[in-house]
Amino acid sequence: MRSHSIILILALAVFTILFIGMLSACAGGGRKQTDKPNIIIILTDDQPIPTLQYMPNLQKEIIAKGISFSNTYVTTPLCCPSRSSILTGLYVHNHGVRSNRAPLGGATAFKDNSTLPVWLQSAGYRTSLIGKYLNGYESLPEGYIPPGWNDWHTFVSKDPNTDFYYNYTFNDNGKVTKYGNAPEDYSTDMLSKKAVDFIKSADGPFFLYLSFYAPHQPYISADRHKDLFKTDAEFSRYRPENFLEKDISDKPAWVQEIDPQAAGQDPAYIDKVYQRILRTVMAVDDSIGQVVAALEDKGIRDNTVIIYMSDNGMALGDNRIFGKACPYDTCIHVPFVISYADKITASRVDPNQILNIDIAPTLADLAGIPNISRFDGQSFLPLLTDPSFAWRDGFLIEQYQDDADEGGMTALVPSYVGFRTKEWKYVEYETGERELYNLLDDPFEMTNLAAQSKYEQTMQDLSARIHAIRP
Repeated sequence: MRSHSIILILALAVFTILFIGMLSACAGGGRKQTDKPNIIIILTDDQPIPTLQYMPNLQKEIIAKGISFSNTYVTTPLCCPSRSSILTGLYVHNHGVRSNRAPLGGATAFKDNSTLPVWLQSAGYRTSLIGKYLNGYESLPEGYIPPGWNDWHTFVSKDPNTDFYYNYTFNDNGKVTKYGNAPEDYSTDMLSKKAVDFIKSADGPFFLYLSFYAPHQPYISADRHKDLFKTDAEFSRYRPENFLEKDISDKPAWVQEIDPQAAGQDPAYIDKVYQRILRTVMAVDDSIGQVVAALEDKGIRDNTVIIYMSDNGMALGDNRIFGKACPYDTCIHVPFVISYADKITASRVDPNQILNIDIAPTLADLAGIPNISRFDGQSFLPLLTDPSFAWRDGFLIEQYQDDADEGGMTALVPSYVGFRTKEWKYVEYETGERELYNLLDDPFEMTNLAAQSKYEQTMQDLSARIHAIRP
């Protein structure tokens, strides 16, 4: 009897251990135990920074639980070059994607065999791109899926009237699907659903690159948001100090050539555009709530890094500019927030200069991936726990003119290089023109100091820093 009792006790102990293990697996959503964090990048297109204040889920779920880097910049203020820098950690002159279209750039110019998803996949991550990849993707071989992606859902072609909001075609892991104009076809919502499905199915560490077309023109909102922001009580009009700057006599010729009768020089038109941008970004905010809820349902929110950012800035009348590609902060300054409970214990605003070329090295660092090819950016992982960590004091800006962009900003703006520090912004155009701004005294870049001889040494010093990076 005694031996039977001992056997029974041992059997009960084994059963208890197995049962507890099953409960733990269920609580973790079946996730394999790992010290590698899950990684999510939520990327918007052409989002002005002031719009973030109108996004309640972003404010509550990421900003209030993360670090807002208030001085984040893209080194080239254009979609495809910037996205290529995010995926490689390289300046544009090193990755070679100089514009949104061939032959200067676009997806056909992108070298996709050494990228963030390739490195993460090799480290055991399941990778998924959902949304916009690179401009000109439709020029690649039909059904092409770049290296490094386990799960591939991207736009292929678009209706010119609605762009990638309605009436677009989509590549779902090699299967091309046509979407129409029904409410459920609205692309931001469709992408959100796919993102949630991917999170639910993930087993082990994953990398989700959720890349919205919103709020890019033509600024089409979901039907449920079409009546928002109708009154001054609901939103503040876009009126920075340099709004439709009156005296541009010190600006380069391309600024002075902007047609004063163009729609982008009309305050009423800009108000309408800003209103539509706010409406369009509301579905992105809904998506943030859905993604976070999916993480919490699986019990993996604390082990997930969430980055929210835009691919470039967007000028809405700043310094007379309507669009992007300009060297002014309104074009290169982007929203950037990171949430990660393991490293960030309290929300804060950090003034250190973060760049799009820092994303890849930081995420590789977080994933514990050693010996990656040379980066131009650097890992800002130490800043998550130590805001006093020694960091950069300036960075290169570069933009390439694209004459094929008929009527667009990249055709109007001559090629330029520049250097920005906390105090100075210096720009050299291929035309020989120069710009210099004291950002401490003149943060809206309204007084060009380049013609004043007393600043010649400052410009020479900044020029030397440019050409040390890009000979």
